[in-house]
Amino acid sequence: MAASTAPAPPVAPRKDHRQVWHGRTFVDPYYWLREKGSPEVVKYLEAENAYTEATTADLKPFSEGLYKEMLGRIKQTDLSVPTRDGHFYYYRRTVEGLQYPIRCRMPAGPDGAFRDEAPEEVLLDQNEMAKGRPSSRWAPSP
Repeated sequence: MAASTAPAPPVAPRKDHRQVWHGRTFVDPYYWLREKGSPEVVKYLEAENAYTEATTADLKPFSEGLYKEMLGRIKQTDLSVPTRDGHFYYYRRTVEGLQYPIRCRMPAGPDGAFRDEAPEEVLLDQNEMAKGRPSSRWAPSP
């Protein structure tokens, strides 16, 4: 991107904010950015995001290709190594197309061995918990 066509980066305004801790005064000119719900902070962050999008637009095809290549090398439907604790084996499994792992357990056999045919008990399925909620902003688009 040529320097003449590149947008100017947003500059966060400095606002004096003083705090006294243990008798010492600390000045933080960017303290106002901690107020995440503030319209002023949201506007500034949107400007930062727009600047980043504009200056990295030429990298988008590369980053999408890299993401697809990495995704192609990851086994998406998988099972962690079951770990025995008491009378149960605990593990987590991932399912292709789902964002979060599913945490499960199976009863150990009478001899304490892991049995594939044992009934699975789902302890925590975050995918079910996430239904109806907005997806993560940070998750890359497929």
